[in-house]
Amino acid sequence: MAPALQNEPDLIQTLYRSLTHREGFHAFLEKLVCSINGCAAQLLVINRQPLRMEHLWYHGLSEEFIDWYLKNNMIAQDVVTNQAVKQAPGLFQSALPLLPEFQPDEDYSKWENDQDMLDSAWLVVDNTRTHSFVLTIQRTVAQGPYRQVELDALNRLVPHIRQTVQLYRQLETRNQAASSLAAIIDVLPDATFVLDSLATVLYSNRAARDLIARERCLGIRDERFRFAESDAQSAFFRASAQVVRSSMGKEDYCSETLFLKRDNRSALIFVIRPIESSELLAGGALVSVYEPEKRRLPGADQIAAYFGLTRAEALVCEMLVSGKDPRTISTQNGRSVSTVRSQIKQIFQKTGCSRQGELISRVLAALLR
Repeated sequence: MAPALQNEPDLIQTLYRSLTHREGFHAFLEKLVCSINGCAAQLLVINRQPLRMEHLWYHGLSEEFIDWYLKNNMIAQDVVTNQAVKQAPGLFQSALPLLPEFQPDEDYSKWENDQDMLDSAWLVVDNTRTHSFVLTIQRTVAQGPYRQVELDALNRLVPHIRQTVQLYRQLETRNQAASSLAAIIDVLPDATFVLDSLATVLYSNRAARDLIARERCLGIRDERFRFAESDAQSAFFRASAQVVRSSMGKEDYCSETLFLKRDNRSALIFVIRPIESSELLAGGALVSVYEPEKRRLPGADQIAAYFGLTRAEALVCEMLVSGKDPRTISTQNGRSVSTVRSQIKQIFQKTGCSRQGELISRVLAALLR
């Protein structure tokens, strides 16, 4: 299992706080550089044709360098950029394998030598029809190249980075103010609620209000979730309390997933994630409710490819995401319960998760479209 990044829970919380921070992702990049022993980092919005940079968040680069880089459109010569715009979103990679075939001009070579650059860890965060979103973290010769174990540690952040950038994009395309929690959740297609530090429902989007109006198994009374089943009520209370505590820095970062059973239909999937305390909210939780009839859940092939699982492990993971417990999985797969539990432990080890709720939340954040 990859080692923890320095202050990883705080790093994740700072990432999500970028949605409401007036400077966007700058603070996150600063902490990311420190956590992985880099020298600079950039999150770029790149127009693919013609190749040019349209927006940039950065840390560790001088204003003089940025002006020179933009004025001369040096991104057109950047080895990582030229490779990244051709690839689908994936995981972090080292730039070193790209260098043997790279032939920069004198200006670009001079910059690399002056800055003493050696390696970059780079990630294709997302793609649209015309643009690529790329994150890079540079290292100098003195800092050394990225080791695979460090890339594996960075990869634990990928689902969170991807989800946050997609949320940011949705806000930008609708020209909404990122400083408002209400504006953030109103643009989301799934039923979404914001809870404060006391688990009181502060905001709900239209999809959430429609869900409450038609489902008899849950409701909101006195600004709190009320479930028809007492077991569901107790489970939600425990999960939301733990997530809210983590949002306030009282526990390690924690996300949870609950399944709310319905008669003759698939269960509703409740994913509860922490919202870091800010000027808008002194800690709280973001509750996303997914309806499998309306959203195709990630399949075993997707899960295997993304998380590096075996086919058998990915199938178990797919069934967990659909709400099945280990005993049901063992019956349907013709394997013993102990075998299934052993596979779940292997999945935890490979994904860096420690609980089923956290695992399901991570799979949905990474692969649900």
